[in-house]
Order: sequence, then C-alpha cells, then structure tokens
Amino acid sequence: MTSEIPAIVGWTKTSFIDYPGRPAALLFLPGCNLRCPYCHNPGVVNGEHAEIPFDVIKDHIVKRKNVIEGAVISGGEPTLHPGLADLCGVLKTFGLKVKIDTNGLEPDALIDCRPDYLAVDVKTAPEKYRLLNSPYSERECRERLSKSVNIVKSMGKDAEIRITVAPGIVGGGDMERLRDELRGVSKVFIQRFNPNRPMLDPAYSLIAPYGEDETESMRAVFSDAGIDCKIRD
Repeated sequence: MTSEIPAIVGWTKTSFIDYPGRPAALLFLPGCNLRCPYCHNPGVVNGEHAEIPFDVIKDHIVKRKNVIEGAVISGGEPTLHPGLADLCGVLKTFGLKVKIDTNGLEPDALIDCRPDYLAVDVKTAPEKYRLLNSPYSERECRERLSKSVNIVKSMGKDAEIRITVAPGIVGGGDMERLRDELRGVSKVFIQRFNPNRPMLDPAYSLIAPYGEDETESMRAVFSDAGIDCKIRD
C-alpha cells in the first residue's frame, strides 16, 4: 500500500494550529523548487533528514483516531512528489480531511490531489520570483500562480492565500500588483516575517521585520479592495 507514497522526513504528531478547526497530524515532504531565504525548514528543503516509515505514522493515526481529524501535508514543496495524490488517498481512507500547504507553482498536482483544504503561499509579485531561484520564467510563474489562485477561489472558505512579508522579497508595491489577481479569494493572510527561527539563509536572521504600521498598510491594500485580509503572527 505504501509503495507509491513519497518520503516523509518530518512530522508533528498532533497540531492544533495547522488545519483550521481540526486537530491534525503534520507531515513534511523533502525538497523544494524555490529557495526562499527566510524558509524555516532548511533541513527539509535540503533533504537532510532521514525518512520516517509510513507505518509508524499510520499506527499513530489509528491509535489517535478519536483525536486526529486531519492531516496537513507540507514541506519543502509537497507537489514535487509524484506520489502525493496516493498519499492523500491513503490518508482519506483513515477518515482524515487532508490539507496541502504549497507555493502554488505546480497547480496540476493540486487538481490531482483534490485536497479538503488548501493553503497557497504566494511569495511576492511574479516578476520577483527570480529572487527565490524559481526554475520558471516570469510568464510561467504568473500563469502557474494564477491557476493555483483560481483553485483557491473555487474552494471558497476551504482555502486561503498566505503572504509572508519578508523585507527585500515583498513590499507594499507588490501587494498592489497582487491585489487584482486575488479578488474573489475568500481568505488572505499576511504573515509577519520572523527572524528568530532557523532559516535557509542564516544571514536573513539579521534583517528586521516590517513594523506594525507597514504591515497594516499592506493589509489595507487588500481590505480596501474588498478582500478579506488579516494579519497572522
């Protein structure tokens, strides 16, 4: 049953914050198609962790079936793995709702997986994805992100867009460029950049996050356009 399931290199047995309204197991898949300097999972992105046998995770889920209601598949970037849809299917056979955390650059994989909840991390305006070592051109980034955003729109309250406001990567002008694309999304969250955690680029820990006024100004770009946007720490 597990032959097509991708490697899982980290997990949190029970999380009460990663799946909205549901206690969930949190699974991390290795590798990523971006190199965000502020990424808080450098070991996962770089493939530095050993694989966890899926039977160990399955046994925990079965034992905790009266508590765990969902599974969150994160990374790294989970959509890079051909077996992602198989993993989603297996988790659903346990009666779990499945949430995927993704950067949205592989929208076709999302269609195949049919998650119950979806969180797409839009990093910045498409023309700046080169700063994150994107393997795609600006045009390709724009098209792929647009397709993922449309999936989010189609899922209504069961999906969200997240934007981490990291100085040097995203600013107020980028919010204005993203505003029209995100019209029709039910939930947008602006996430504060936190320099006090492990990062893919340790030098980024020296960069000060935006202040409250600057962050609120970015949120207002969306809220003033009628988009439900909140700040999330």
